[in-house]
Amino acid sequence: MQYRREYDLKVIGRNLKRLREKHQMTVEQLREYLCLGSVQAIYKYEAGVGYPQADTMLALMELYGVGVNEIVQNHEGELSSPFVVPFFTNFLKKVKLNVVFPNKSLVYR
Repeated sequence: MQYRREYDLKVIGRNLKRLREKHQMTVEQLREYLCLGSVQAIYKYEAGVGYPQADTMLALMELYGVGVNEIVQNHEGELSSPFVVPFFTNFLKKVKLNVVFPNKSLVYR
């Protein structure tokens, strides 16, 4: 079984900043294009503190004319993080999670 790849926020942030600068855009211009309320979200993405939402990531890929690999790959062409965390799956097999929904209860076993 394959495990989900983990991506490096810092690599993604550096790539987003590099692409913005390559296209000679200011943070304010990008904020306007993305219809964001403030520039703080852009600074957060570029600092590697958080990911853009899916629709924002798609808009960035369209604006810059790149695919997802150009955003998540480091400069050597490797994916941003070469390891996965298989222990998490084993951890979930050992614990019982109770998730409560309105008027329902779901137990993960």
